[in-house]
Parts: sequence; structure tokens; C-alpha cells
Amino acid sequence: MNPEPPELTYGTFNGFAYMPAMPGIAYRVLFRLLGTQEPGGRCLVTEDDLADALEVHRSLVGRGLQALIHARLVFRQTKGVYLLNPMISGGRSITEHLEAIGSLDPDDRLDVDDYQERYDTAVAQAKLEKEAKRLGRKTAGSVPAAEKATTAETGDVLQFSAARRRARRKPSQ
Repeated sequence: MNPEPPELTYGTFNGFAYMPAMPGIAYRVLFRLLGTQEPGGRCLVTEDDLADALEVHRSLVGRGLQALIHARLVFRQTKGVYLLNPMISGGRSITEHLEAIGSLDPDDRLDVDDYQERYDTAVAQAKLEKEAKRLGRKTAGSVPAAEKATTAETGDVLQFSAARRRARRKPSQ
């Protein structure tokens, strides 16, 4: 059952004219958030809730939310609490809505000529950070070959699982 969305009386949606090229799931998530927002653009919803509503896997919703965050269309406040950019959210009055837009950081505005470039830069930066984190884990978690040989020489019995191609300890008898 879908909850009834809160009543909104005003919104400006010309921010959509600057929408960057994002993955399709991002648009589906955005439209769901737009339809269930509270006045002022606050959305109380978890990734699981969004996945259920959109009938997709939770990981897809996460990708969509990440794209929206990189595009500065959505800001994550805490787990399960998102805030839509005031340039696309709805409000109770024209005054409330325009004040929210007026208080925006210039970097969060959508009506700029380099919006697609900003989005692409944010995505590329996130990709670099993710790769650096992955490489850091790989380096920290890997055991040098010399150490592996030493372990085998000390009498620990290892066997290789054909299915997984990784070393496994034989159960002790």
C-alpha cells in the first residue's frame, strides 16, 4: 500500500531543464522521491522501501541515489532521510520555496551552464576514490607469496578447492 503523499502547494521545476545524463534508475528513484516528498523536499524513505516500491534490487536503488547525489539533485541527511534540491522540490508557499532556493550554496544550483561537467567530474572523482579504496584493501589484505610458502612449510595442511581456486584448511581430526 502506498502512503498518501503530503500536500504541496507550490514548486518550480525549471531545474529539470539542466538535468544531466544519468543512469535510468536515477530518474525512477528521483520521480519516486518527488512524489513522496514532504513540503520543503524532505523524503523519509530507506533504500529497501524504494527498492520495494520500484520493484528493483536494493543495489540498483543505491546506484540511482549515488547518481542523484553526484548531480546535487538529492542530499543525504542521514540513513533514510533525503532532501531534494530546492530547485526541484515543492513547498507550502511561494515565499518558503523561493527562500529555500535563495539560501542554496552556489555550487548546489542547477541552473548553471557547466552542470553536466560538474556531474561528470563528481562521478569521475567518486570512481577514483572507490578504486583507491579497493586497491588499499587489496594491498592491506594480501599476503605476500613468501609468507604463504612459509605457512605451508610449517606443517599447516592446505588443499585447493577446485571450485573456488583458493587455499582452504583441512578440518582438524
